[in-house]
Amino acid sequence: MTGAIWAVAVLAFLSSTVATIGNLAMARDFPDLTKAEASEVISDFLLDSAVALRYMQYRMMTNIFYIQSLVLWAVLALLVAYKFLLSPLT
Repeated sequence: MTGAIWAVAVLAFLSSTVATIGNLAMARDFPDLTKAEASEVISDFLLDSAVALRYMQYRMMTNIFYIQSLVLWAVLALLVAYKFLLSPLT
């Protein structure tokens, strides 16, 4: 059980780190682009603009790792709760 907790903790930390790096990359490459402006750029130049495609790739990668990290943190919380609250004291 301890090995599973450590494995899930490492994976959750790595997923959170990759999501953070994705957010920082978006902030670096698109410093003056707000969320509303990004929607306009994507809708206007969906297939014509390399910038819109790169923004969509960054956004999709960041969202995938963010959701993955949320799930892994929840699984980690359940494992830790089971380990300390429900497992018999041995």
